[in-house]
Amino acid sequence: MAKNSKDNIVSKIVSWKVILGIQLVASIVLVALIFKLNALPMLYTMVVIGVIVLLALFSFALMKPSKKDGKGKIRNIIGKIISILLSVLLMIGSLYVAQGNSVLDSITGANEKTTRISLVVLKDSDYQSISDLKNKTIEANLDDEDNAKYMSKAIEALNKEESTIKVENASSYAQMADDLYNENTEAIYINEANYGMLEEEHDTFLNDTRVLWSYDIVEQTEDISKNVNVTKEAFTIFISGIDTTGPVSTVSRSDVNMLVTVNPTTKQILMTSIPRDYYVTLANRGEKDKLTHAGLGGVENSVATIENFMDIDINYYARVNFTSLIEMVDALGGITVYSPVSFTTMHGGYQIHEGNNEMNGDKALGFVRERYGLSGGDNDRVKNQQRVLTGMLEKAMSPAILTNYSSVLSSIEGSFETNMSSGEITSLIKTQLNDMSSWDIYQVQLSGSGQMMTGGSYMPNNRLYYMVPDESSINECSSLIQQMVNGEKINVEQSE
Repeated sequence: MAKNSKDNIVSKIVSWKVILGIQLVASIVLVALIFKLNALPMLYTMVVIGVIVLLALFSFALMKPSKKDGKGKIRNIIGKIISILLSVLLMIGSLYVAQGNSVLDSITGANEKTTRISLVVLKDSDYQSISDLKNKTIEANLDDEDNAKYMSKAIEALNKEESTIKVENASSYAQMADDLYNENTEAIYINEANYGMLEEEHDTFLNDTRVLWSYDIVEQTEDISKNVNVTKEAFTIFISGIDTTGPVSTVSRSDVNMLVTVNPTTKQILMTSIPRDYYVTLANRGEKDKLTHAGLGGVENSVATIENFMDIDINYYARVNFTSLIEMVDALGGITVYSPVSFTTMHGGYQIHEGNNEMNGDKALGFVRERYGLSGGDNDRVKNQQRVLTGMLEKAMSPAILTNYSSVLSSIEGSFETNMSSGEITSLIKTQLNDMSSWDIYQVQLSGSGQMMTGGSYMPNNRLYYMVPDESSINECSSLIQQMVNGEKINVEQSE
């Protein structure tokens, strides 16, 4: 009796109805996820659904009840095996599509910013945990009005972790750095956004120190997007490249500042790079300083600052942690980048030759960071940033992206965010899949003359390098962006 009961259960489990039912459920899940992702044109979606239906009918035809002769039994078994294999493939497809949905949800509609306050010690210090600073005195800049509310919360959080730590005021970031290097203080407590203030005096600060503990303060931000129909109207995205240990939403200097203007009708993309040291009026202060310091007021401050001095509208922004460039390029399977000159990178010691260079992620990072080995300094560096982004776009818009789909998505999540909606991004994907058109990509940059000056808003007493803008270059670049916004087809002579 027991044996017969077990045989009945097994026979039911392996029956054609159960196996085909599993295939149908897997099919329905995949189709539902495809509709949710909404990145495929309707024609493609219908083709996928048609194929899935045909596969289900094929499986049914093989497994449907028939005469119990030898051929019928063999056909039924083959049908069941094929159905099981198809179910597995459908489930794998569902996982890929679900991953796409998850990544889109995580990187779009950016609506928060993170302020990271870090407890920093010298790299060769004996301190390994926050408890090692028991009864010690550390320094923080409590006079910085912009950071006052954050430092108050951060000190409170620090004292909850170790109540015996005492915090003394350092009147300036320069003093705080000097005291740490001279071992006049055990540690410093600083907003990571202000690392640049310390690097102006100690350019190897990041290499000389390490973070013992961090506290993150997360705030909701206002939606500053200026929405358009991205499949029919030109729009401009501000790309802010940061370099921070925190999440991509961390408030930080913007070391890469690039505008990408897209006209989906003329199939043109214009990249406009702005030097990080550009001497402009910061929107949040009404005083002049380096453009990179606009990021200390949040990405919305960088957007407002650029809109003001270029007299343009920026529709969206995207932030990318530039150290994640390595993962993104590697996920794409490497990229091809043109260099007009030969040089050796300081980062990694890579040999770059004149002409096309095949690059993995680390080599690309060395390429975009190089400044001192180039005759044009920062001007040449921003051109190289454009060249790498061009290489990434060309690879991402090629069929090769399909073979690296999962790894590309994994590299983006957590290192990229934008205030574009997921619907706007999938609309662009659908448009591109519909016509598979090639795009013309142009590169321009704002120029100026480098000078050593004092009087910057954030560090008024320090003599620093600034790039004084060339107003004619601002007017020329602004005019090109405006032409694209007006729907005109631009023509830019490219110089290597």
